Amino acid sequence: MTRFFLVLMLVVSTATAVADKGANTEPTPDQITIGVIPGGNPENLREQAVELAKELQSQLNIPVNIYVSKNYVGLVEAMKAKKVDYAFFSSLTYVFAAEQAQAKVLLKKVWNEPYYYSAIITPKNSGIKKLKDLKGKKIAFVDEKSSSGYLYPQVALRKAGLEDKDFKEIAMTGNHQASIQFLEAKKVDAAAVFSDDEKGRQGAWVKFGTKKNAKYEIIWMSNPIPNDPFCVRQDFYDKYPKVTHNLMFALIETLEKTRDKETYSEILGSRDLMPATSKQYDPVKEMVKALKIELQP
Repeated sequence: MTRFFLVLMLVVSTATAVADKGANTEPTPDQITIGVIPGGNPENLREQAVELAKELQSQLNIPVNIYVSKNYVGLVEAMKAKKVDYAFFSSLTYVFAAEQAQAKVLLKKVWNEPYYYSAIITPKNSGIKKLKDLKGKKIAFVDEKSSSGYLYPQVALRKAGLEDKDFKEIAMTGNHQASIQFLEAKKVDAAAVFSDDEKGRQGAWVKFGTKKNAKYEIIWMSNPIPNDPFCVRQDFYDKYPKVTHNLMFALIETLEKTRDKETYSEILGSRDLMPATSKQYDPVKEMVKALKIELQP
């Protein structure tokens, strides 16, 4: 699979880095690299990545790189190849990152709640009221590795007796914003996207929708899904535990002290970050096992 990535790097002075190394008994890495994926507006993400790198670098006195991967698979491969030390994964992708790249959960994003949801929506008055009504219709998914934008909806659709062949057309859009754009442009009849709350007040259609008068109907909503985790490569953590803890606190503090919660929303979420454990993602691991999902190269 062809991989695309963009590395945004900001460099502090050598004197600062050397002074910091001398002040700690634990060795200090020459730099740290944090991996992210474009989940919404790619341009906004790049701009926020530069600002976040500056902020973290000023707190840690270590050069900070932001590695923007094209997709989830590329991000797992990057951690496995030690191109990234830390990464924000989706809950599903974390399962593979843990197996293949020894990813260790540190934090998880918090929007309205410590969990998020998957929803399938249609334009109001479309005549589509339940999942079975989607037979013969066009539907948009994010990509085959997206928990809320594909996998959880797939489980629900299969339970409703629907398989890929039952749809007139399936669009893989690449991100949630694009799925909403497909729906607004009437390229599809329904879209599977995330919602930050179970009522849909903070759904992708609210965040990314551009048509003010557009109204949508939720025809299916999932059970709670653990929010995206922030992880560290285990061998990096073993060598630099203090740096890792400092980075965790720096991320939490950065979001807490930012008045405008949208400043880093593409990367950190819109409200908080909180400590998390691998065990919290056991339900996701069980889903992967039940569906026999594999991470394709």
